[in-house]
Amino acid sequence: MRARDNPFAADRVERIRYRFAGASLDELLTRLEEMNYRGAIVGPEGSGKTTLLEDLHEILERRGRRTRFLFVNDASPLPEAECRRLLSELTPQELVLLDGADAIRRSSWSLFRRHTVRHAAGLIVTSHRPGLLPTLIECSTTPTLLKEIVTDLTSRTRNVSPILLDDLHRRHRGNLRTCLRELYDLYAQET
Repeated sequence: MRARDNPFAADRVERIRYRFAGASLDELLTRLEEMNYRGAIVGPEGSGKTTLLEDLHEILERRGRRTRFLFVNDASPLPEAECRRLLSELTPQELVLLDGADAIRRSSWSLFRRHTVRHAAGLIVTSHRPGLLPTLIECSTTPTLLKEIVTDLTSRTRNVSPILLDDLHRRHRGNLRTCLRELYDLYAQET
């Protein structure tokens, strides 16, 4: 199968947006406002934290809020000098959206948190564990969610075994990103 025909190609997967279980986007936005735009999106890898933060970024910008989106991980760290430079550029009108807060070294995190509390309109972060900021929402996945996403990606034209999807969800401990990558590989092997 050609990459562009694979229903699990990255460009198609990236179009899938965060899906709320139990709460709604409006409820989340109300809670965020009540928390003075300071909170953490918490959950394991592949549970939708980055997708939700990207969605919030877009919504807040559309509503006229100035935002600054930062991405940090082990491969792309935020050294203290870079952290200080970034913080010096912040304005009181900006909301800081930080994807990967738990990848920042402790000394840089303390500086970052203190400075944004004083000099920014808010700080919304993603983290694998609670505790960096009050929890705004806890993300998780289910086999049912994986099945819904797979159905959307395959446009109901292909039958993907529910047993396979349950197995993928279990083996990858709910990491939907990894499940979808494995499905890409399986479909790529088709002729």
